[in-house]
Amino acid sequence: MKKTWINIAAAIILMAGTAEAKTTPVNSNPETEKATTPYMRAEGERVFVNYLNLEGSSVVVKVVDAENRILYFERFSSTPVVEKAINFSKAVKGVYKVEVLVSDGDRTYSESLKVVR
Repeated sequence: MKKTWINIAAAIILMAGTAEAKTTPVNSNPETEKATTPYMRAEGERVFVNYLNLEGSSVVVKVVDAENRILYFERFSSTPVVEKAINFSKAVKGVYKVEVLVSDGDRTYSESLKVVR
């Protein structure tokens, strides 16, 4: 059952149209966030996530849909550079959120995407 859910989630992520993105840092301090903020950008139907993790914190990258269901989840432990490209080219129409959670300081960053046809 778990493998089926993972396959369904992967299929949903791959079934997108055009993505519109807006980065929103949550729990942020503008003075210290410049050096430690993940870089997220939407380019066409993909979202690129880059994070310089010099502290060696545990970093989680996940994608949730409008109903807050987790469609993708990956944990990076003690990785100095986190790089991820998420393809929404075959995702279903809707609103998705790409989140980067950093365990050091409980920081959360998100990028919202609206998939339109």
